[in-house]
Amino acid sequence: MSVTRENECDDDLLTAALRMTASMAVEEKILSLLREGLSLCIKVLNCDRGLLLSESPDGKREIIEQQGSEDGNVPYSTTALQLVNEKQEPLLISDTIEDETLGVQESINRLDIRSVLCARLDTIKHSFGDKRVYLYLDSQTNRRPFTMGDLEKFRLLSLLMANLVKKSELLEEREAQIEELKNRVQEKQFEDLIFSSESFEKCLSLVKQGAVTEVPILLKGETGTGKEALARIVHKLSSRSGGPFLAVNCGAIPGNLIASELFGHEKGAFTGAVAMKKGLFEEASGGTLFLDEVGELPSEIQTHFLRALQEGEITRVGSSKPIQVDVRIVSATNVDLEKAVETGSFRKDLYYRLNVFPVNVPPIRQRGRDSLLLANYFLKMYSETYGTQKLKFSSDCEKAILAYDWPGNVREIQNFIQRAVITAQSGTISREDLGLQSPGETEYSTLREARETLDRELIQNALSRSPNNLTNAAKILGIDRKSLRILLEKYGMDR
Repeated sequence: MSVTRENECDDDLLTAALRMTASMAVEEKILSLLREGLSLCIKVLNCDRGLLLSESPDGKREIIEQQGSEDGNVPYSTTALQLVNEKQEPLLISDTIEDETLGVQESINRLDIRSVLCARLDTIKHSFGDKRVYLYLDSQTNRRPFTMGDLEKFRLLSLLMANLVKKSELLEEREAQIEELKNRVQEKQFEDLIFSSESFEKCLSLVKQGAVTEVPILLKGETGTGKEALARIVHKLSSRSGGPFLAVNCGAIPGNLIASELFGHEKGAFTGAVAMKKGLFEEASGGTLFLDEVGELPSEIQTHFLRALQEGEITRVGSSKPIQVDVRIVSATNVDLEKAVETGSFRKDLYYRLNVFPVNVPPIRQRGRDSLLLANYFLKMYSETYGTQKLKFSSDCEKAILAYDWPGNVREIQNFIQRAVITAQSGTISREDLGLQSPGETEYSTLREARETLDRELIQNALSRSPNNLTNAAKILGIDRKSLRILLEKYGMDR
């Protein structure tokens, strides 16, 4: 009979191992794998209770899973865990009442625990970080105590559990790497530019072709489309890459200071000129000067600018002595310079000088899925910056990101995502967190609300395309500056 019982036990162990391998193989989540393994251990070893516990480096313990007892507050033998750590191998206490170490423990006496089996699942690393994970089984006095044969089964089952979880972790990690590689195949990156659209790839290809020449390049596109990033690429790919790269927004400099900013001034040239100052043309000599919003240059400055391009020399404010400069000009505009030439606000000869190598930079709404690629890029960047948990977008949020026009382009996406990461309350960012509507969704019920909503969107779009310039924003909207100011006051919008 004893032989038959031993064979039955061996069969039970083999069956359990096979069942554990099969059932754990179909599970995808690590915790589900461990739960399944714990359940099988309880059945095979015929015990009262099974626990999965974690222990942080500071000694704080937590029950991950408990089976066989409905009371989740029932304590366990912490001494058994300590002994496992000391011996570095699975532990068997066959009779706790007679054991000198465990018999005096309060938890043992109170729970009337007869036998304990405990092991550390050392191969589990990824899912629980630096925490130790324990497999713990116990039985009460009305049960037979665990035997050395039970210890051997327990040793094998705990090792099988740990290795199956490890394999699952490796597979999960491999799948994540494959997914990342797939995304990289779809996503193209050059310097700090993230894109997958053909429209932007053509734009970048044209920029690369122009970069190796010395001709002036004019980048045409809306605000926030990445024109300065493209200008920096021109500089890095040119023969001037070892020289300085300076950038200035012509629309952000007061008209009475722009000459001094670009060409410099002599001491005493005007009130406040307490010392000689070099201008950007001198500072950028031997390198590249990027002039953003070049269409905002005042008419009187355009004449000096043209001379700098034609003759390679500038004159400081308050001086009559010309200074030779060697500067490569990359300019950018978000307005139609051809129309500005027709209206007389921009010199025709200067326009022809700047427009030698024009490049149209497409807005986000013409770049297909680039908005979602950029959103994911900024999500990862700001999650790392602020040390938040791993965040992701809901499927509805992804659809809203792709459906939205993003009038502020890349800059607007960046601002939206940064705010969402800071205010995130869970691991998933919804479209509501970003403040975006679902495709086709409307939030107004009257004609007046619809009209006001459309007004706000168009005004915001125009302001994004012409920051700090109400005149150009009004032109985009087809109204005069005064009417735009009235609308801004009416809707309480900030210019």
